[in-house]
Amino acid sequence: MIQRIQTVFLFLAGLLLSGQFFVPYYAVESVVPGVPASLSDGILTPNDNLGLLGLTILGGLLSIVAIFLFNNRKFQAQITALSLMVSILLMVLLGFVMLGLPQGLGHFGFGLGLPLLGAVCQFMARRAIRRDENLVRSMDRLR
Repeated sequence: MIQRIQTVFLFLAGLLLSGQFFVPYYAVESVVPGVPASLSDGILTPNDNLGLLGLTILGGLLSIVAIFLFNNRKFQAQITALSLMVSILLMVLLGFVMLGLPQGLGHFGFGLGLPLLGAVCQFMARRAIRRDENLVRSMDRLR
């Protein structure tokens, strides 16, 4: 049902992943000639890299879509696992992008933690879905 705890976790994951558009990953104090083109405005967000943009949108959408699959728990669990893998890929790509930036020019933003928090919420939702599925199976055995 839609009022289960996995709905809360999936909604939080969707909010955290979409919140990355509003909170920067990295911000520079002053733009200097050696800064990459992605930091021309002084902040790094998912809009500055096509891979980050695609994975952020896909992860957020999969989390929100999984909420409405409460009638089919197995498929909901699969979509949640796929969303978790997308979040992990997002964190890996974000790590590579951050390694390519010049160090010491700016500071890290709160946006770096959002993919990790989203992945934790997706993991917790997957666990709750699996727990519900086990409960339904045990009730079927009793009948």
